[in-house]
Amino acid sequence: MKKLFLYAGMFLCLGHRVHAQDAATVVKSLEAAIRQKSVEQVKPLLSPSFHIGFYPAPYAYGMLDRAFRKDSLDKLVLKKEEKTTAGKRLLVKYYNVGQKPFETYVYLNGGNQLEKVQYYDLLAGINLDKPSRLAAVIPFTYQRNRIVISLTLNDSKKPLRLLFDTGADGMGLKKSVADEIGITANRQQKASVVGASTQIGIASGIVMHLDTLVIPNNNSAIFPQFDADLDGLFGANFLRNYITEIDFDSSVIRLYTFGKFDYNEKASLIPLDYSLGVPGIKGKATLNNGKVLDGDFHFDTGAGYPLILFGPSVHRNQLDENFQVTSHSTTTSMGHSSPVVNGVFNGVDIGQWHLNSFTGTLQTYREGDEKWSPKGDGSFGIELINRFNWVINLADHQFSAIPNKNFAMPSNFWMKDIEWGFAGGKMIVKRVAPGTGAADSGIMENDEVMAINGVKVADLTTEANIKKYSEEWNVREMKVEVNKFGKPWKIDIP
Repeated sequence: MKKLFLYAGMFLCLGHRVHAQDAATVVKSLEAAIRQKSVEQVKPLLSPSFHIGFYPAPYAYGMLDRAFRKDSLDKLVLKKEEKTTAGKRLLVKYYNVGQKPFETYVYLNGGNQLEKVQYYDLLAGINLDKPSRLAAVIPFTYQRNRIVISLTLNDSKKPLRLLFDTGADGMGLKKSVADEIGITANRQQKASVVGASTQIGIASGIVMHLDTLVIPNNNSAIFPQFDADLDGLFGANFLRNYITEIDFDSSVIRLYTFGKFDYNEKASLIPLDYSLGVPGIKGKATLNNGKVLDGDFHFDTGAGYPLILFGPSVHRNQLDENFQVTSHSTTTSMGHSSPVVNGVFNGVDIGQWHLNSFTGTLQTYREGDEKWSPKGDGSFGIELINRFNWVINLADHQFSAIPNKNFAMPSNFWMKDIEWGFAGGKMIVKRVAPGTGAADSGIMENDEVMAINGVKVADLTTEANIKKYSEEWNVREMKVEVNKFGKPWKIDIP
């Protein structure tokens, strides 16, 4: 796959449009383009979502060019035409000069535009007609809004605790850990973070060991620092090698070989975009000012928030106009801080599923932010993601989402400059706004809340009660009982 990727040409999408034509005409036009070895000639036939293997345009154009130059096509014959839920599947026969003819499938959308060609997917190492099979089941622990997996690297026996971060395009290790197990950087690379970009060292040729599963030839960034209790992170290492299922109900990640996969019939299938090297998902966010954003979002299990809208999109769509702010804070990634405002969004739609009011974040726009945000309106974080069980299938360019046990839990909410949330049946302090009376009170992130003003947590798990008590307590002193370091504490918040 890596070799094919290197041939991807840097062509611009010219935005061609063609009138609807029948399948036979599409095949004839494709035949002419292949015989002329012309990617430009085939572009008007392609759908906006055309892809080869994992890769959409413009990378797919370079892969098409390589495939066209490989073959000496004599003719392309349409053998059979079938209807599918998405369009049509055509059985065609390739006749290359001096080679044995072979049959393959060509897939069209509802407008008879090319979605994919099985033959080119096979050249990219993807066969979606071969049945998928379960390859591994990997347990994880869900701690402090993080999916944490234990593994070892290379020949080291030291077990490492890494964050499973789908917003990362590879692996990253804390420098002190990398030094301890003998991993060193051999090149430098620019990395984008929320709000900026930075230079990081990259090590290569790393072997991951997860129980019986071995994933060779991984690259890893070397971070000067990382979360104190974790050794690093990884993301696309799974996604590029396997269909990846995240099951929050069972606390396991299931890995399946690429191929024909049977999705849960009750799940919602949502298009997956991989043009940035990390999974992207479409969604609709409704803000408290009535503005609605049908957007493209990063799918980021490594982000601790529910949903953030990036500064360039906020600026472009004027999303901050009349937005009701509940708190101001910052978001920090790899040492870079960016100012944000938080507020209660009216809701978000993901496929067929709808989530009501939850705390969302708008990044404050600063001139030049477009440099680190080339594409995407924002990011779905773990506090939205963990309400569903997911299948991430790069080869099929699909997400599958079905609600899990967390779906009905109340969303996070702000009260008294504190973000309160729920996890594992417990009420937790999520964030405390700095420079406030709450910050000076002694209450801290991850404190478990037992009661507020004598009201037990069991009575704070409905939206109606949360709204009722928030309105009352926001204008009076709060007495909070928490479990801190395994001991009960009583804290007064002015």
